Amino acid sequence: MKKNILNYIAAVVLLGGVSSCQKDFTRMNKNPNNLETPDPTTLLSNTIVSEFYNNANLAWTLGNGYNQYMSFSTDYYNTPTRYLAVSNQPYWTALYEAARDANTLYQTGIADKNPLLQAASLTLRSYAFAQLTELWGDIPFSKALNGANGIFTAPYDKQQTVYTDPTLGVLPSLKRADSLLSANPSANQLAGDLLFKSNAMSWRKFINALRLRYLLRVSGKMDVSGELQSIVSSGALMQSASESAVLNLPTTIPYNFPSLTERTGDFQVKYMNSLLYNSFVSTGDSSRIQAYFAKNANSASTTGFDFSYYGGLPIVINANSSQTSTSSDFNPAFVSGTNGNLTIAKVMTYAEQEFILAEAAMKGYITTGTALTYYNNGIMGAFAQLGLSSATAANYLLHPNVILNVASTSTAMQQIITQKWLANINNGFEGWLEYRRTGYPALQTGGTANMNNGKIPNRFIYPTDETQINSTNYTAEVNANMGGKENTDYKAWW
Repeated sequence: MKKNILNYIAAVVLLGGVSSCQKDFTRMNKNPNNLETPDPTTLLSNTIVSEFYNNANLAWTLGNGYNQYMSFSTDYYNTPTRYLAVSNQPYWTALYEAARDANTLYQTGIADKNPLLQAASLTLRSYAFAQLTELWGDIPFSKALNGANGIFTAPYDKQQTVYTDPTLGVLPSLKRADSLLSANPSANQLAGDLLFKSNAMSWRKFINALRLRYLLRVSGKMDVSGELQSIVSSGALMQSASESAVLNLPTTIPYNFPSLTERTGDFQVKYMNSLLYNSFVSTGDSSRIQAYFAKNANSASTTGFDFSYYGGLPIVINANSSQTSTSSDFNPAFVSGTNGNLTIAKVMTYAEQEFILAEAAMKGYITTGTALTYYNNGIMGAFAQLGLSSATAANYLLHPNVILNVASTSTAMQQIITQKWLANINNGFEGWLEYRRTGYPALQTGGTANMNNGKIPNRFIYPTDETQINSTNYTAEVNANMGGKENTDYKAWW
């Protein structure tokens, strides 16, 4: 492009500005490889990869710290996971790009009368907006995708609007997506579908599992029982771990699971968090601790299994040698790629779906099924997702601290959410989000290592681009809801 512009300027100087110069300029600067309209096949596959890859990438580098699965041993790496206020701008940008591209695909699906493309794009758009509002709070939303109409600085909408707006809202959009596929069960035209290979029922199950997630997220603010029961009654839900919405990433850059190409020094400063270690020990979870983590340095040469061969690191500024030698690094399979179950990109699993249903049944939101059945299904599904046998999972279910205490709603809730937390290792920021909603499990504040005034944050701060490019709307949002100074304590709606 630059070369063509320079050639054009030279031509004007030499020829004295002939009348055809504008036409020549246009012709020279037209890239023959550019598409007049986006190719939906490429755009769909790119949007799927973007959402799943970025979720996995952020889980490994930041989410696992926020969720307290991972602790970093040195302050060179760990300030974000000590809850220093961060903007997470790359993810913000990637999510808006995904929402934009999904919206383009939706319009293409309407024009082509393709219900499966419409449903898939509504799902991808909804997921992007849900991530944005759950991680940042109020966001540019209703006018955020209007760049083609000359609107580049969109006002902020309330989180409630992001969930419930009849046109763009997460919940209405997902419901519309399900209705499209319910009415067109044989729809199978979805070129570029890396996720479900044009299987409409698989998309429906993913869509409805997401609906369950977001309905439960807002259940403290609105009555969701009717919608939840309707979804369960439809039967269009995942039936096993094999139906989870996960993506097998390539093993090489740029879209591989990040640990596969991570520098040795970066990998070796990541340790099992002490909260996670204590959860494994208290429930006798010898299988998952071995799947995810290595023995600590002091026990590297031991044979067999004992929980003392492993260990967890609390949130620290700089760990001492005693702490690091008794704490566990992540399993070397995260680097070698020898266990593909560890390095997939997860967005929604069968296990999470079942734990959602367990909570819904426990609280009386649904009348189909029992909390105990759904809870046990969730644990079986979580083990299956890791490639662990059903016999291993069944044995784990016999542990006294694992058996669901249906006689106590508060105890059962703690068990359900803790098991969901264990099942969502390497799944974005789900553990942190559910802690903010329920208080379970009780995340560590980190004492003097905490960089957020001793508190777990409720949100990321808005990216610098917002403060500069969208400053008028940013200032209005901060003045209206945060007393004129942005902070991480603000709770948008739920």
